[in-house]
Amino acid sequence: MTDNIFEEQEAPQASRELAELKSSPDYVAPFEIIRRRVIDDYNEGRMTCDATLVIRIGDVEDTEAARGVGVVHALDVALRKALLKYFPFLADVKVTETYAHATGESTEADVIAVNKFSDGRLTWTTLAKSANTIEARWQSLVDGYEWRIMREHNRLHRMSRGSQQGKR
Repeated sequence: MTDNIFEEQEAPQASRELAELKSSPDYVAPFEIIRRRVIDDYNEGRMTCDATLVIRIGDVEDTEAARGVGVVHALDVALRKALLKYFPFLADVKVTETYAHATGESTEADVIAVNKFSDGRLTWTTLAKSANTIEARWQSLVDGYEWRIMREHNRLHRMSRGSQQGKR
């Protein structure tokens, strides 16, 4: 038996659903991160974190930048700014809880990052694992937005099929 409860946990529902969707040969991600850059700076006694993202949605590339209270917050703000232009229903989505846990005893240990999201109606949780703390937290963040976009896409698809069947 392992001493680490995090290693024993099953992936949260949103992470499982997204992994299942991504395993389909015809899955097309709603967006792609082309580049991300973070500057974590200490200047004149103050910490600043600036993030810049290049994102592709369809054939369009877009660049967004943001400042945050930490690296993950700066990345979240930049990602939200980019996504809201194309997916306005994400306006109410917020990360309500976030934590990361190292699964080993050194600074080289794998990190499990968990983000809990809410849009006021739904709540969902994502989990990602990496040897890089920022990468684990970033991937969990991206997965949360991607899951919500795919859920909305599927909901609209079901509605359009239902209305087409009703016209017959």
